[in-house]
Amino acid sequence: MTLVTRSSWATNMGESEVGRKKMELKKYVWINDAGKTAETANRELPKGWVKGKLLGAKGQEVSDAQTKEWGLGNAKAKAPAENKGK
Repeated sequence: MTLVTRSSWATNMGESEVGRKKMELKKYVWINDAGKTAETANRELPKGWVKGKLLGAKGQEVSDAQTKEWGLGNAKAKAPAENKGK
C-alpha cells in the first residue's frame, strides 16, 4: 500500500503549479462534435448549434496551456500591468 500526500499527488499527476499562469474565463466555452470551439455570454449553446459540450464555465480558472488547447489563442493569462502614470 502506498501513501499519497497532496504534494506528491500533484507532482505525480503533472499538476505542478510552478511556472503556470492562470486566467479566469469571462464567457462560457463550448465544443461541438466537429471539434469547433465557441464562446457565449450565457449558458446556452451558440447559435446554429444542435449539440455541444460545455468545456469551461464563466468565472472558472484555467491554465494558459488549457486555453491554447481549446483554441482560444487570443486569450492569454498575464500578470497585472504596473501603473506607470506617476
